[in-house]
Amino acid sequence: MTHTLHQFKYYTAILAMICLGIGPASANPTFTKEWDHRYGGTSEDHLETMKETFDGGFILGGTSLSDETGDKTQPTRGGADYYVVRTDMYGVKLWDARFGGSADDELTSLQQTTDGGYILGGTSNSGIGGDKTQANWDTSYHAYGDYWIVKIDASGHKLWDKRFGGIYDETMTSVIQTSDGGYLLGGYSTSLISGDKTQTTWGGPDYWVVKTDANGNKLWDKRFGGNRNDQLKSLQQTRDGGYILAGFTWSDISGDNSQAMRGTAAYCDYWLVKTDASGNKMWDSRYGGDMNDNLINIIQCADNGYFMGGYSYSGISGDKTEASFSTGSIADFWVVRVDANGVKLWDRDLGGTMNEDEFGNVLQTEDKGFIVSGSSYSAINGTKTEANLGPEQSWIIKLDLNGATLWDKTIFTPGHDEGCAVVQCKDGGYVVANTSNGTIGGYKTEDHHDMAGVTGDYWIVKINDSSLMPSANFMASSQGICSGTCISFANHSHYAGTFKWIFPGAVPSISYDANPATVCYSTPGTYDVTLISSNSNGTDTLTIL
Repeated sequence: MTHTLHQFKYYTAILAMICLGIGPASANPTFTKEWDHRYGGTSEDHLETMKETFDGGFILGGTSLSDETGDKTQPTRGGADYYVVRTDMYGVKLWDARFGGSADDELTSLQQTTDGGYILGGTSNSGIGGDKTQANWDTSYHAYGDYWIVKIDASGHKLWDKRFGGIYDETMTSVIQTSDGGYLLGGYSTSLISGDKTQTTWGGPDYWVVKTDANGNKLWDKRFGGNRNDQLKSLQQTRDGGYILAGFTWSDISGDNSQAMRGTAAYCDYWLVKTDASGNKMWDSRYGGDMNDNLINIIQCADNGYFMGGYSYSGISGDKTEASFSTGSIADFWVVRVDANGVKLWDRDLGGTMNEDEFGNVLQTEDKGFIVSGSSYSAINGTKTEANLGPEQSWIIKLDLNGATLWDKTIFTPGHDEGCAVVQCKDGGYVVANTSNGTIGGYKTEDHHDMAGVTGDYWIVKINDSSLMPSANFMASSQGICSGTCISFANHSHYAGTFKWIFPGAVPSISYDANPATVCYSTPGTYDVTLISSNSNGTDTLTIL
């Protein structure tokens, strides 16, 4: 026999809604911290990337030199290892795992895969041993690295690993799962035709991408470059099934590079390469000013154009239309918006009078605007409206669809915080992750594990716009269940920090979990389910009959 959850019925704090309103984020939001957590051991743990998982949790990845200390449950294999930490939606650790060989292995990219597991990618100098099952193509005392990918399941257990490279150096910066279930690996290579590499370099290092099937077996590889140094930093599969490759180039017109340098041979420009699904070049385009411009991250936008960001030392020159707030050997962030064919629409300089030299990532938000992230040494000046608490802090900037700055937020700790990865959560808030050696202070509630205060840990923090009213919403795992069985509930509330669930006739009858996983009914019947979502501005109550 079954009992069924019927149609939604809403009971809302109407007076509070009238006074405070529910709607899109304000132009000048008031951010508050919801939670934060630190992860690492007593040696160096350097975070490179963070992604939201399908269940609203997070996966953090980077490189660790720590042994089995602090939050780290496995010792190093030898040198630096890949180190991943999986958390729930509140940043509470579910598990951690390390993967490596006897030499240095540095993780730079990861993605959750369609089977619920993860693909990890980076550069390995290790031979066979530990978690590595294939030797590098270079056998001269691990002088050169190869691409190394590791496939793990949803619990962090290794399924398989693969190495790709030639006889010289390969540095891997990005890996994605493609629509056919396989993978695309990207970075840059100095190798001639050798090993897994079927095309020689044009000059210095070139962009190098490798396409594999779902089991990591190579299908094809492609090299793109010119007569000097070309370094790929970010890639995406595009909606037409092809790929966009993004990084920076010192090359003049030569090889695959069809446009002249914006400055001189001493300086690099942003460089895009668009390919079809088989990796054949369709077009390339470069953007830059009179000094170094280093492109770090790119996304495809809702309109099929692209939004890219990195750091720039250029003044007004070439494609750069806004002056830097700093001068000389000090960088600002520089973002560029282009259409689907790479034609520039607009660009913006973001920064203060000190260095913004570690760019994080870019993303498009629900309102079709953009978030830009990185780290900054600047005080209040330029486009930065909050002073740092420590020497270097993570910094995020919100732009509208046309690139106008709506707000910016400095992520406070007493320490030196390297880099910044940011995601917008399903509830409209933001989670930021970095490498921090900060003690307790600012938004940081846990000290670093290294008591000397030299090395850093992974650090993750959730912030939300506290000026907004919460909005309660949820779904049940089943609308009809048999007597004596259990169901779970997925919380889809917005702008809420705390939750109270009421389950009359069930065990438990009350829960304060964000997503109650086991709610059991022993007697057939029809039952109400109520969710009360709250923040400092009030509550919103949803009852489903």
